[in-house]
Formats: sequence, C-alpha cells, structure tokens
Amino acid sequence: MMHFTIPLAVGIGGFSGAVLRFYISSAINRVAGDEMGFVGTLTVNLIGCFLIGTLAVVVLRTTHLSPHSQRALITGLLGSLTTFSTFALECMNLLQSGRVGALTVNVVTNVVAGFLLVWVGMQLAGTMFPKPVGQDSETLRISSDAVSESEL
Repeated sequence: MMHFTIPLAVGIGGFSGAVLRFYISSAINRVAGDEMGFVGTLTVNLIGCFLIGTLAVVVLRTTHLSPHSQRALITGLLGSLTTFSTFALECMNLLQSGRVGALTVNVVTNVVAGFLLVWVGMQLAGTMFPKPVGQDSETLRISSDAVSESEL
C-alpha cells in the first residue's frame, strides 16, 4: 500500500510557499514600481536563502524537524517561495530591454547575497544549535528525488 504523507507534506509546503511568494513579491513590487519589478523576486530569493541556511543547521543538529517537516519546509515551502525560472526570465527581460546595469545588479545580488545569506543563516542557527561533540562534518543533502519507496 502506498503512503502519500511525504508528497502531501511537500504539496502543503509548496502551496504555502507559492502563496507567500505571491504576497511578498506583490507588496515589494508595488513599492518598487514597474521599472524595478525584479526586486520582488530578488527579495523572496534572498529570504529563501537565509531560511534554507538556517533550516540546514537545524536539520543537521537537532531532531526538532521530522522528515515530513523537513520536506514540507525545504522542498515544498522554500522550493516554491524561491524561484530560479522567474529570476532567469526577469534577467532576460532586463537584457532585451537594454537595462544591462539593472541586469548586472540583479544577477550579482542574487548570487552573492544569496550565498552570503545561506552562510548567515547557518551561522545564526549554529549559535542556537551547537554541533554535537564528535560530529566532524555537516553536509545537508535534501533532494526531492531521493524518496524511498516506503515514504511514498
């Protein structure tokens, strides 16, 4: 018998992330205006980078999040909150409209600030959840494709 609890958790997280993305992007873009319409996507991407850095440490160092919660939050919520495809389309629109300066700022800010905010999130969570004694390395591997048969 197939169980659909993890896909259901991812779906609920995905729905929540998509709705959050819509409201956050809309609010930011209303303030930024049409010429700076990419700022809403930039904002949700940076928020997502910070949150995934934080959650990575929480998942690695604690038992506070069940596998269902991990997938709901990281794969579902953050996967749909942040968006690479919209980022790429907005970059193409900036390039096609000749706004190379805005394109450069958008790409560099997304990539550099994104990495920086993942690191900041990890550092912040690391102070709240110290590494267990004897644990040498930490690498979080969460893949939506790596679901075992028993999880389905």
